Amino acid sequence: MSPAVSRGTWVKLGVAAVIVAGAVTAVLLATGGDDSPAPTPTPTFVTGPGLDSGGINLATLLTNARNHTFHAHYTVRGNPKLLGGTLELEWWNTPGHSRIDTTRTTGGGDVVKTASIIDGDTGIGCEKDGAAAWTCHPVEVTAPGDPSGMISTLKGQLSGRTVAEHAGKVTGISARCFHVGGGAGDPLDVCTNSDGVMLRNATADVAYQITSLDDNVPDSVFDPPATVSK
Repeated sequence: MSPAVSRGTWVKLGVAAVIVAGAVTAVLLATGGDDSPAPTPTPTFVTGPGLDSGGINLATLLTNARNHTFHAHYTVRGNPKLLGGTLELEWWNTPGHSRIDTTRTTGGGDVVKTASIIDGDTGIGCEKDGAAAWTCHPVEVTAPGDPSGMISTLKGQLSGRTVAEHAGKVTGISARCFHVGGGAGDPLDVCTNSDGVMLRNATADVAYQITSLDDNVPDSVFDPPATVSK
């Protein structure tokens, strides 16, 4: 059986993610039968020690993506030794609920899947190795809308560094892009859409990039694929 992705590997992947930047189209939130669009959520501005103006803008975008409804697919390219094979990622989010699934195919053809779910204050981690059944267990909620801890890891790389913003496009989607340099750590290139959904997140070793984006998020997607062990 192939090992599940370790937390240490997730830290490396989170820093390098395209995954971690995703993009969302403008979303109309449900308004109880009223056809008029719901008001845009008020952004929560993120500040912290060592963040320059670009870092504040990027951290604010990434944090506020959790207030929007989106469904995104990503491809992941990079060092096979770091990724453990080929890796794909799928992300669903609505306010208060979020899920990230990964599918990793090893060089030997083994397929390992994970599902990280946040349902309100409840965190659930699930794994499936090959033909084995899914198993699920409680996990700590790192932050709302951040099931795998990837966004928290990425924001943690911004302190004390120079973050320069420029306009761009990722997979045809207009983007706010940021180059993170200086200080400790490898340079990062991160892009989000106007809602803060990651479209691209890349280092020299690993790059996550969005391949599709929509607002199709059924309530059932936040149900774990197996009974959660106590």
